[in-house]
Amino acid sequence: MAARPLFIAAIMLLAPLLPLRAGDVPRPDTLSSSTPADDTGSTPEPSKLKASYELDADTSYVGDARTNFGSGDKGDVSEERTRGHFIISPQYADGPLYRFGLAYQRYTFGFSKAAPMPDLLQSENVVVGMDFELFNSWLVRVEADPGFYGDGRATGFRDFNVPFLIGGSYIASAELQWVLGLDVDFNRQLPVIPAVGVRWEFTDNWVIDAVLPTPRLEYDWSKALTLYAGGDVDDGTFRVDRGVGTALGRPQLGGAIVEYDEIRVGGGLSWKASKVFTFEVEGGYLPFREFDFHRANFHFSNDSGAPYGQMSINTQF
Repeated sequence: MAARPLFIAAIMLLAPLLPLRAGDVPRPDTLSSSTPADDTGSTPEPSKLKASYELDADTSYVGDARTNFGSGDKGDVSEERTRGHFIISPQYADGPLYRFGLAYQRYTFGFSKAAPMPDLLQSENVVVGMDFELFNSWLVRVEADPGFYGDGRATGFRDFNVPFLIGGSYIASAELQWVLGLDVDFNRQLPVIPAVGVRWEFTDNWVIDAVLPTPRLEYDWSKALTLYAGGDVDDGTFRVDRGVGTALGRPQLGGAIVEYDEIRVGGGLSWKASKVFTFEVEGGYLPFREFDFHRANFHFSNDSGAPYGQMSINTQF
């Protein structure tokens, strides 16, 4: 039962240290350009180890969507979603760009009546990956996200999973890039999902960013403000508590894997407040949501959609 908090505490302590393994970060007292490296007065050579940092966080609310609970029973389901990740990306000289970090995701559902599905889905995971160049034209990313994917209850290592992805971006020109990828999760009904996308800046102000999970059509109103319309395809697998569905006559759902899928369509604006901070506000409609207990042969989906609103922040430095 104590496996989850011990794992989370460990990764919070170790993740910031991973990029420092090379031992190449200079001490603060050696950073001054006026300090000579030796008695000859020569200027110390700059460190070849560079690091960048990325923080993303968003929160959203989806209104009541009429949902089929099975056996002719229906009710309304609302949703709050919170996501965030912090990534450290060290790079030595011109070598690969490594990615280490932490990520968190939480869905909280509100039901108008008792339903045979979890009211909470949650994940806490480590991010371990690498970006590198291949054949001078491809940028490749390999990333794994080991962690706990459950319903927020202490279930030990039963809800431990390691989804991962492999993707490549072919740079045809400064205006056109093609993207290929594989998303792998062995708890999903389709363990391997391939994807193809394109990013095309077809004028100075317009960009088609047709890359999952957030394809968009973007218009640059100014250097700081971008307007966009598009979608958000969200997919994940979680192991639920053993008590899910028991009180409503579906004990086979207890302890099972649920694949949660939703699609959102909408639009918003992205404001680059400074060189490192970007804020986004978005609104639209959720036409599809599904709780798929595919191994237990049960699934629940919405009969009607619902509006949503979202705010997010991104910082990179």
